[in-house]
Amino acid sequence: MKLDKLYSLRRDFTIIGVTGRIGSGCSDVSKLLSKDFNDLEKSGLRSITDIKPESTFSKKYKITRDFLKYQNNWVKFDVIEYKKVLLFYIINKHKGGKGFKLKALFSKYFKEKIDEDNSGFIDDLLNELNLIFENNLRLITRVDSFKSFKELKDKNKLKELNKIFFEPAFNNFSSQIIQTLDKFGYIRRLKLLHNVACNIRSTGNPIEENENTKSIDHIYSIAYLINRIIKARKQNNDHYKKPTKIVIDSLRNSLEMMFFKERYSAFYMIACKAPFSDQITDKIKSKLAENQKINNKNIDNIAIKVKKLDSIEYKTNDFSKGNFYAPDVENCIQKSDYHLINLEVKDINTYLALSNVLVKNQFLTREEQLLKLIALILKPGLITPSPTERTMQIAHTAKLNSGCISRNVGAVITDKNYHIRSIGWNDVPKGQTPCSLRDARDLINKKNDKNNHYSDFEKGVIGDNTSFKYKNKQKSKFPEILEDYLGKGLNKNKNDLNGKNCAFCFKTIHNHYEGEANQVHTKSLHAEENAMLQITKIGGNGVENGILFTTASPCELCSKKAYQLGLRNVFYIDPYPGISNDQIFKGGINKNQPIMLPFSGAIGNSFQKLYDSFMPYKDEVNMSLEVESNNKLGIQFQYMLEKMGTEKTKKFIKENGNIDDQLMKKVIEKGLENLGNKK
Repeated sequence: MKLDKLYSLRRDFTIIGVTGRIGSGCSDVSKLLSKDFNDLEKSGLRSITDIKPESTFSKKYKITRDFLKYQNNWVKFDVIEYKKVLLFYIINKHKGGKGFKLKALFSKYFKEKIDEDNSGFIDDLLNELNLIFENNLRLITRVDSFKSFKELKDKNKLKELNKIFFEPAFNNFSSQIIQTLDKFGYIRRLKLLHNVACNIRSTGNPIEENENTKSIDHIYSIAYLINRIIKARKQNNDHYKKPTKIVIDSLRNSLEMMFFKERYSAFYMIACKAPFSDQITDKIKSKLAENQKINNKNIDNIAIKVKKLDSIEYKTNDFSKGNFYAPDVENCIQKSDYHLINLEVKDINTYLALSNVLVKNQFLTREEQLLKLIALILKPGLITPSPTERTMQIAHTAKLNSGCISRNVGAVITDKNYHIRSIGWNDVPKGQTPCSLRDARDLINKKNDKNNHYSDFEKGVIGDNTSFKYKNKQKSKFPEILEDYLGKGLNKNKNDLNGKNCAFCFKTIHNHYEGEANQVHTKSLHAEENAMLQITKIGGNGVENGILFTTASPCELCSKKAYQLGLRNVFYIDPYPGISNDQIFKGGINKNQPIMLPFSGAIGNSFQKLYDSFMPYKDEVNMSLEVESNNKLGIQFQYMLEKMGTEKTKKFIKENGNIDDQLMKKVIEKGLENLGNKK
């Protein structure tokens, strides 16, 4: 087709990363992307009559579906499973001068708990694994032949890497290893791969731990290997003139995610979410039940342990301390480009029944959501954003205004028709200085601050009747506490900040020395709270039955205010820790309860990439169909002459008929010439 070259980059090369909590559907999404369109159509694409054919929502759905169904617009993806990448790494590194013995690896990490004694079954496990290894010696030798993955650029080596990783032999070998490990303990297998991944990111070695936990020298070790596998696949597909479509299942470290974002403009990150609060547990149990190596009697117990591991990988506790090798799924979700709710066809009606009537018929199955994403990747601007997407994008942009140094949050409040009533972000009250602009050294060095960027309490100015001491600390002034918290590294003679501002969080430091976790001490208003107050401050209509959009679900305090305002729906990108939904929203009369719904769709930079068309759609249609039309300027010029209404102009039109470009040019030139003569 005439414009195929224009879209060739998008058509020929796409990489999708998938992330999400355990049980949220990452593997399901990856498998769907690896299917043919007909398989996708059978599994979860509804007919137009199922979703109100008269609505613009169904019209958009039909356009994307028809587009991908046409000829070869849908191309199935190759899957790079993260766990198989780890096995590849283990096989490659288990020999050599700096290698290790498999027994050492499994003895150390194949445990449910750190102190578990696994000596009773390790030999039996190794015997079964060694048998698998002996049956695949040639494959193992080929994997061993690779040295540095980072520097792997030789075309023949890339050709060999493509053959190994995507051929049935390695897939069968990996599946046998995984099944054997599951036989000896599903949780043990998860813990093993969890620790192996952390070690590789920390030291470059699956078994070697790094005492310097904050080292980032090897942080991209696994990403380098995945990147080489992508390069190898692309080299192979280019040779056969095939498009390269790859999905990575699944990324759980945000720095690895950023690695691919920085390298590939064709990279998109999908965050998978469970639609129901109890669905993750059910999905985990369902997957466990499918595993023939797991005793059904133990499924409930195993599911609880899986949830605990998920909680560890989801939270950012290690990551926020500088241990960047650790999983941080929460950050991955926050930084994702496209959010997908794992809704199967059978779930749709249940989900619609739970949601507010105002937002019904705006939900797509997971297959339909994938359809929408792939269609927009191939043809940006094919359809316009949904009301929830366009509004959440505003909230996402609003959070950039936040002066909070802990977490940036944006919020938008609309009426029931998605008309915006207020925008907010978490920040200090107007007239105070945002935390990002304040410097701890001003307080520690007792610099005179005429602009009152710091409170009397922070300056250590305490009234005569105030008695204040931090728990277990014989210090009563905040500047002393601040210096103690930051350590001796921050003083007049040493600065490890490389010229950056030494911003500090008053709440964190105050709570640390009080031994509390109190939100009362935060200097900032929450984004939702700020948006609500803006309505009061500037006046306007009420927002009863309206909708709250927030990049992080509201805390208990903001949830109570949303309930009081009569907001009916709350769309959020990432759940905020707490009990706001179960404790606040699910109390009282059912018809008054706000409904919390995970956001689905494009967000951030990808919003622009997917919805900003390459050219006006009218021009594209005209060029594709080779439409010839009368010159617009000529038509307007003729209309102008007719409006003049003189006998001469009427005679001119009658004699010359339609105005073409050349005739119009002559008339204008003659007119300009006469105008010049008059001057």
